[in-house]
Amino acid sequence: MAKDAAPANAQSQPALEAFTLRHWITLVILAAVIFAVVVERVHVGAACFTGAVVVSLLRLADERAAFAKVPWSVIVMVCGVSVLSALLDQTGGTKRFAGLIDQVSTPRTASGVLALVTGLVSIYSSTTGVVLPAFLPMVKTLAASQPGSDPLALALAVLIGGNVVDMSPLSTIGALCVAAAPDGVDRRVLGNQLLAWGFALALVAGLGFLVWSAVAG
Repeated sequence: MAKDAAPANAQSQPALEAFTLRHWITLVILAAVIFAVVVERVHVGAACFTGAVVVSLLRLADERAAFAKVPWSVIVMVCGVSVLSALLDQTGGTKRFAGLIDQVSTPRTASGVLALVTGLVSIYSSTTGVVLPAFLPMVKTLAASQPGSDPLALALAVLIGGNVVDMSPLSTIGALCVAAAPDGVDRRVLGNQLLAWGFALALVAGLGFLVWSAVAG
């Protein structure tokens, strides 16, 4: 029975497409885009758009099939969250939110609270674009207002708390994971799992810094 099931299983798998010249050309274009962004400091959007235009002009891919496979729901979700995050930052909400840390923490708990808060904010916003620019400049002010706190621990709390939750589907890396999920995977379930994972890691970061502060103190 097992021997009969194996060939049937193998036949159900889609055959892999042979690697042809158009695949090599696509890889060269991708390498050129990466080189332009990393080395030549070309704007990533402009470089990717140019690469896509070249691929389209050379007819290296089926445009209709490519557009049909684009995860538009994930793109719209991330764009919407980015707009809300930018609005929050422009209206001073992020700074006010960060200023509350000074009121609810002590020199011993400041790093743990800061790691938790930055993790929660980073779940639905960009770490590089929102969390780090908003919270890192406040480390000096927070350390000055709470004598005895460790500025290095506060800075590390921002960096680790902000980056450790990047698998959230509302963040770029998590959104890419949801977008790249195979056809058989329920993206809604995967997104909820990644969101729960992000919240869990925010708690882990906060508790970790609380334990570190207790041991170091």
